Amino acid sequence: MLSRLIEFLRSCWQPLSNGSAQSGSDATGRQDGLLWYKDTGQHVNGEFSMAVVQANQLLEDQCQIESGCLSLLDSGPYGTFVGVYDGHGGPETSRYINEHLFPHLRRYAAEHKCMSIDVIKKAFLATEEGFMSQFKRQW
Repeated sequence: MLSRLIEFLRSCWQPLSNGSAQSGSDATGRQDGLLWYKDTGQHVNGEFSMAVVQANQLLEDQCQIESGCLSLLDSGPYGTFVGVYDGHGGPETSRYINEHLFPHLRRYAAEHKCMSIDVIKKAFLATEEGFMSQFKRQW
């Protein structure tokens, strides 16, 4: 299943025309009651917009869009990273993933000088290990 996801996402792994990165993971956007939205941002193939409608006052879910250089190296790879993280009963896990998964992905992409299934697996494993370590320290 992961290989199908990688093939689907390969179409997004292209440089932006101006080579600049746009981030949707920061808190820029607007809030209207239980609705949070960002009108437009730059994507590899144009523009994007996103919205989150929460069912209760505590937002458990997180999402992010990172478009541009997907590694710590300016030489690439370039593309678009989209993450949607469901809180399932609390915001801690989704917030942790939102803050750590993409930096791990960038670090491993820089080490390997490419985007690959191995890079994605390492980023997921590093994020999971970091979260579990934090969880064990608290308990």
